[in-house]
Amino acid sequence: MIRAIKLLLLGMFLLVACGNAGYAQDFQKGAEAYKKGDYATALRELKPLAEQGNAWAQRDLGVMYAEGQGVTQDYKEAAQWFRAAAEQGDAKAQFNLGLMYANGQGVTQDYKEAMKWYRKSAEKGHANAQNNLGNLCKRSLTDSICERIG
Repeated sequence: MIRAIKLLLLGMFLLVACGNAGYAQDFQKGAEAYKKGDYATALRELKPLAEQGNAWAQRDLGVMYAEGQGVTQDYKEAAQWFRAAAEQGDAKAQFNLGLMYANGQGVTQDYKEAMKWYRKSAEKGHANAQNNLGNLCKRSLTDSICERIG
């Protein structure tokens, strides 16, 4: 009985480890293709991962849509991918979503919403988010949130 449980656990471990290894390899392929400017390959590798919930892939797809890299530039689509990653706690995606709200790109311009996402990113140490958060407070665009920060 104990041997059967050990074999079962070993099998589960190997299944998870092999599955995650493939997942990581696909992301790595996509990331390397992106760095080389091979956006078609990056899109092919990253989109399935993003659809499966990989926050890094979601963030990278957001960048591709925001910049029009390998896809038609589409701020609305970019904002959706950034939101998916941001809601999982990805600091870069939180910052990018904050930018989209501050600039009204793909979403209705909303400084309070921008502040919310900058703050989440800033709390994780994202320097640009910290800077933008400070600038919004200095411009007194979101007084109630700034009072809580200060």
